[in-house]
Amino acid sequence: MLTRTKKIDLRARLRRLEDVDWDFSTSRSQSAFSSLHWHPCRYPSQIPAVLIGALSDPGEVVLDPFLGSGTTAVEAQRLDRLCVGIELNPVSALMARAKTLSRDSGQIRKLVDRIRVLVRQTARRETVPKTVQSEKWYTPRTLNDLRKLRGGIAELRGDGRILAEAAFSAILLPVCRETRHWGYVCDNTAPKDNNERDVIELYEKTLIGFAEAYEARDAYRTVSYRRELPVPEVRVLEGDAADVLKSKSVEGAQLIVTSPPYFGVADYVKAQRLTLEWQGLEIEPLRQKEIGARSKRHRLVAADQYLADCKRVFDGCRGVLDRGRACAVVFGESGDRAPMKEKFEQVVESCQFKLIYKQSRKISSGRRQNPSLQTEHLLIFM
Repeated sequence: MLTRTKKIDLRARLRRLEDVDWDFSTSRSQSAFSSLHWHPCRYPSQIPAVLIGALSDPGEVVLDPFLGSGTTAVEAQRLDRLCVGIELNPVSALMARAKTLSRDSGQIRKLVDRIRVLVRQTARRETVPKTVQSEKWYTPRTLNDLRKLRGGIAELRGDGRILAEAAFSAILLPVCRETRHWGYVCDNTAPKDNNERDVIELYEKTLIGFAEAYEARDAYRTVSYRRELPVPEVRVLEGDAADVLKSKSVEGAQLIVTSPPYFGVADYVKAQRLTLEWQGLEIEPLRQKEIGARSKRHRLVAADQYLADCKRVFDGCRGVLDRGRACAVVFGESGDRAPMKEKFEQVVESCQFKLIYKQSRKISSGRRQNPSLQTEHLLIFM
């Protein structure tokens, strides 16, 4: 059960942020989980790490209503905070769960070794779901190896199944026939190549990557004298964030750290097309619910709808955040669209929040969706 905790001097806590270089231009991602599964517009792990460390205390609850691939949750768990994340996209939710299991790294290593053995031993070829465009995306040899992997994964349950499914999802893009930009897969364009990779080798490498990432997490907790404490719980709730918050599934939080989808910049659901096909899920119903999707940008009411959707979510956030605590938002906008930041700030303040800190940061060229997206804004409300 989530509980409310002590009041803090939030403005004093904000002074801890005065000397932070929010560009993080000289540092790489702190999280070994970051490279395990591709995800569009993922923000650097340093941002939630700094915010969580400065604006909350160990044992408190961090909420991310736009969880994405789980970066906030990973950092909250590493820093011994509980976390609740809400995510519409089932693939992103799977990724977040696989990165935040409440097990120590020794148990994770045993799970990974068991999965590797099972995959090697299981020769049964699983039936390919009808939703998979198999001939379009994969060569015959690749498809055959993917079917064998699915046969082994079907034997697993619990946390082992989560890790196995996440590793399978992670390799689908690098083993598919498409070698151009990921946007061609997002837009369901026919590949122009016959790319092949060693499927089993790449799968095992990804599983080992998960084990090593958990070991890095626990190594940090050891250095911080927290290893003797249980690994904090992360709850990943699937669905529309406003609906989930309205349902009272989240009982309370002492900090919100989140990054809403940037208006008209990315199609987060369509970007995970390959995994959704293997999961047998339809893309269109999820896309219709997605906030700010690029595919909706030309609608006359798109901008107004985006702001209205954000208001629904932050109305819900206000109802679960403890009084006097912070709501930190990383907000980005494309130079190809009408300016949105000031309207977004007004929307959040209309939900009985007050803007108390703002800072701009340059986006690394490696993270840019397109050349026009070069700046993000850190906005902290209370």
